[in-house]
Amino acid sequence: MQLVLSILLDITLGIAILFTTYTLVVAMFGFRKEQVPYPMIPDRSRFCIFVPSHNEEGIIQATVENMHQLDYDPALFDIFFLADNCKDETAKRMKESIQRLGRSNFHVLERQVDDPNVRGKPHALQWGIQQLEHQDGFYKKYDLFMVLDADNFVDATLLKHFNSQYHSYPREEQPCMIQCYLDSKNANNVIARGYQVSYRISNRFFQLAKRRLGLNVAIGGTGFAITTEFLHELGGFKARSLTEDLEMQTIATTQGRRIAMNFAVRIYDEKPTGLKQSIVQKTRWAQGHWWNAFHHGPRLLKSLFHRQSMRQWWSKFDNVVYLFTMLNYGLAAFNLLLSLVAMAFGLVAEPHLPYVTYVFLINLVVHYIVIYPYAVYQDGAPKEKKRFLPDFILNIISIFLSGVVFTISSVLGLFKHRNQKVWVKTVHSVTSMDHGPLQGDGTVPSTKKAESKA
Repeated sequence: MQLVLSILLDITLGIAILFTTYTLVVAMFGFRKEQVPYPMIPDRSRFCIFVPSHNEEGIIQATVENMHQLDYDPALFDIFFLADNCKDETAKRMKESIQRLGRSNFHVLERQVDDPNVRGKPHALQWGIQQLEHQDGFYKKYDLFMVLDADNFVDATLLKHFNSQYHSYPREEQPCMIQCYLDSKNANNVIARGYQVSYRISNRFFQLAKRRLGLNVAIGGTGFAITTEFLHELGGFKARSLTEDLEMQTIATTQGRRIAMNFAVRIYDEKPTGLKQSIVQKTRWAQGHWWNAFHHGPRLLKSLFHRQSMRQWWSKFDNVVYLFTMLNYGLAAFNLLLSLVAMAFGLVAEPHLPYVTYVFLINLVVHYIVIYPYAVYQDGAPKEKKRFLPDFILNIISIFLSGVVFTISSVLGLFKHRNQKVWVKTVHSVTSMDHGPLQGDGTVPSTKKAESKA
């Protein structure tokens, strides 16, 4: 019995150390101030933007008006506001705003379905693409397909940067997807603030760090663009999970495709303010994450043994680590629980608890005392920087609570991962921002031509 316990404890502790060490090593490449590594070019790419919305009459007009500020040739992009199974006046509010703004390249698509098996964002996106393809073509008409959520605000120069970054690559190396910086619209209470702090850390020390290493970045559910060529090869937006972003990311990585990160422009997402709402949202994320790990993980692992470049192999390995990140949380919790029980009953000769504690203590110190302050001062809004010291303790409490919620949701998501049909909507109500968009006035950050591509 003692031997079995010792082996279990050593295995779980070893995995926790490996996961944590790898994550921290990659994070070190997030240091150093970022400059735009591509030259700005004239508007060229043709964009199709979908904004799927379900019962969003309270906020959709603010979203339409924000996207009216996009600084890009109107002849080269269309925005389709998709009213998906709405029971309120979302479609009416969309049309009113578009008419008031006089935008001929803003459109409304209305979808009503009774079958519960074809509801949700992925199905709505696929339906919309099919509608456009049947009307006057989709795949030949557009170069890049972009997905934004109904609550999103965007930087005015978003399309200019995506266009310039995409064409900065040689044709054979162009990315099939580009993800921009995900930011927060609101941080007005302890729950929403936890999201904002987490996003500050992940954007710089997870996304940007990977981009600098030449790795594929994570697709975040919104604020990303996909080439219509890649979509056409897949037969459209055929994601089947509750986390369609992770599914598309994993499929692309398995195929050896490149996924780029744009750190120069941002979208601003509304964060939940209630504990229950946060648990529900993160459980949905976890359900989709576990499903993708079990469904696509084996195929991704098998692809590691194919002939490929080092960049492709490392991106695949990194995606494997990302797919099973939540396993690390579960194993660490299991290790702590098993250590406490074993020590209480004297079943192990050596206490394992201190070793686990040291691993997580080092991780917490690095993230909250080093990484987090750096991320805020490099990437935060002026208001955040000014309030950093007075809000420091509150922010630490917020992100700690966010981590606890994520751990709970990871376990719940594991038990519910087979259910990829029931989608629980996150209620939105924020129509303004705690701070102005950092590039929202149409200005372009300083650029420089770099040898290594973004």
